[in-house]
Amino acid sequence: MTRRIFRRAGAGKTVLLWAVSLLFGLSDRRAGDTFGGHFAAVLSDQYYMVFAVLPICLALFGGLMEDDPEPVLLRHGGFFRYFLCKWRSECVLTVPLWAGQLIALALSGVGLPAGGWGRETRVLQLLAGIFPGPWTTAVCGAVHLLAGYCLVALLTLWLGHFLPRAGAVGALAGLYVLTVLQMRLPAMAQPPLAYCTNLSHWVLMLHNLTEPWRFPLTAAVTAVFVTLSLLSVRFAWRGRFSGGEKRPRGLGAYYRRALFSRKNTVFLPGLTLLLASWTFLQSGGVGSGREWALTLMAGQGTGRFWLPGMLAQLVSQLLPLWPLAALVSEAVGGASVTLAVRLSGKRELTRALLGTAAVWLALWLGLTLCVLLAPPILAGEAPDVGLALISLALRGLDMTFQFLLLLALMALTGSAAAGFVLLTAAHLACALPLTCWPVGLSCLARLDVTGGTVSVGAAAVELAACCVAAGLWDYFKGTRFLFEKNGG
Repeated sequence: MTRRIFRRAGAGKTVLLWAVSLLFGLSDRRAGDTFGGHFAAVLSDQYYMVFAVLPICLALFGGLMEDDPEPVLLRHGGFFRYFLCKWRSECVLTVPLWAGQLIALALSGVGLPAGGWGRETRVLQLLAGIFPGPWTTAVCGAVHLLAGYCLVALLTLWLGHFLPRAGAVGALAGLYVLTVLQMRLPAMAQPPLAYCTNLSHWVLMLHNLTEPWRFPLTAAVTAVFVTLSLLSVRFAWRGRFSGGEKRPRGLGAYYRRALFSRKNTVFLPGLTLLLASWTFLQSGGVGSGREWALTLMAGQGTGRFWLPGMLAQLVSQLLPLWPLAALVSEAVGGASVTLAVRLSGKRELTRALLGTAAVWLALWLGLTLCVLLAPPILAGEAPDVGLALISLALRGLDMTFQFLLLLALMALTGSAAAGFVLLTAAHLACALPLTCWPVGLSCLARLDVTGGTVSVGAAAVELAACCVAAGLWDYFKGTRFLFEKNGG
């Protein structure tokens, strides 16, 4: 695949990019430049990136975006594997393209003295306030550019499969026009229209440094795009080609198909929107990024009963577990053929259930991250990324422990409803003065970084230990009880 990609790409566009880089670098030399300052300045020049680099890259990857013949697809054993292999090959193609470009820019600075930043410009002053020196800036800019090339390659591949060639070329041209417009129209450089100019944010590190909200915006849009593209390729490819795909087999694939039904896939985004809307109305707006994260993830403290916090905690942590409980009840019901197998087979079923639950909880956490970051960005505020990641990581451990606890309660009582009643009681126990009570420990109201009494490290260690203990019991002991209580 990689050799075929290199042959199809040819050398013309690559040599053109190297020549343009050398000429642009030579034209950008100024009096008072140093070698490192010149290199960092060229890599941060938006005219060079948008008007010289982007068109050549779009032309190069656009010529590779069509699908290969059916025998090539079938040889890879699956459409998703073929797509990943082709994207990997195009990422390999970007390495010599990128390396030659850097060599050309370095040649354009030959003869300049070594030293600091050199000439005084607004861009270099901005970079000097962020990075310790020009070479650090140049290295970060170069790595950012290489990652941008890989993302542009993914974008062209994705458009080339799901759109006709004329439509894919038109979409790329439209995105490029929006990228050019954001250089001239101030409204295009501000949210929400800035979402549409991510091509320049991918290849030009400087665009992510001019405002506090730009880097989180680029990271969020990139994460959503990569996730959407890979999921659409994985599950929607058959719209274009119907032969040779190997359907996933095994208990895990069966349970994932059962869990991710149309009703359940609407349930999670709807619940996320409900929580975000409720929080927005309760707080009267977004405010700062830290205030938004505190309002959304505060939950219930200890030693008191606060009804809004308790309701938010129950909705955000218990409701996402309801489809998992329904799946477990169906999986261990008497109609399942798997119940007749030996104990190792039952443990295999438990492994499949735990893996499916991990995917479901990861999706819920991803949606929660979106509502943590997107509203402050849309309001023109910088989100508190550190607090968001801390609360999200602890929320993942907390909900994992609650699911494992729910599984244990279902094994002991034989009823999902009884499990939820007991788990609700465990949440209500947060109102007691029990500082280290594990259920609901991820709520920001209980952590010292937001005025609580429990440190983040202690909460993480406690929740991780609870997850390990509950997981081991569920796997080695709970499996037997789960089947016995449900007729297996």
